[in-house]
Amino acid sequence: MRRLVLWDIDRTLIDGGKVGREVFVAAYQAVVGSEPPRLPEFGGRTDHWIFTTALEWHGREAHPEIVAEFFVHLAEHTRAHRPQLLARGGALAGAAQALAALAGETGVVQSVVTGNIREAAYEKLSAFDLLGPIDLEVGGYGCDDGVRSVLVRLAHERAQAKYTALLPARQVVVIGDTPHDIEAARANGALAIGVATGSCSADELAEAGADTVLPSLADTGAVLRAVLA
Repeated sequence: MRRLVLWDIDRTLIDGGKVGREVFVAAYQAVVGSEPPRLPEFGGRTDHWIFTTALEWHGREAHPEIVAEFFVHLAEHTRAHRPQLLARGGALAGAAQALAALAGETGVVQSVVTGNIREAAYEKLSAFDLLGPIDLEVGGYGCDDGVRSVLVRLAHERAQAKYTALLPARQVVVIGDTPHDIEAARANGALAIGVATGSCSADELAEAGADTVLPSLADTGAVLRAVLA
């Protein structure tokens, strides 16, 4: 392993057709008994943070047992909503080509740092045939912690352990569509690549400290140059 590439999923590799919000509300209602009073912004956030924030707004304590129960229901509802995901979502332009091109580079390991729980990451990537080049075993997930920078650290540690390689932080590459992705990369000394396919502009990603900002993944050559720089 000479380079670890950590992809965000939603609005970076795929458009989920807003199915994720429906899944979240269904899982929340299953655990709490009613819908959340309001929803925080999802972009760049982790499922852990979104749930605990919504609970606080609901006047409920986010103790470990209820968080664990929520993750169980979230996984179940994610699997149940796969037909809606397939009908309304899709891979973003160039995502499959970028993943395949990087998979062909010697020493490059690809995984994810995502606000999704691991089961949701699997469902979303497999739904659009993007799972093949991704090693989910070493990813960082929204069930691991509420803070995204922790997920980058965990993924780095997991990859080094699995591939028995000491990898300098600057050879870790985080790719995402929000300032939260960029900030999480910078907090870990990783290379930060912004992709302006979400709700944030290229200027916002640059201001957050991205080393490179791409308008999309459509130009595979540009993706390779940014990742392998």
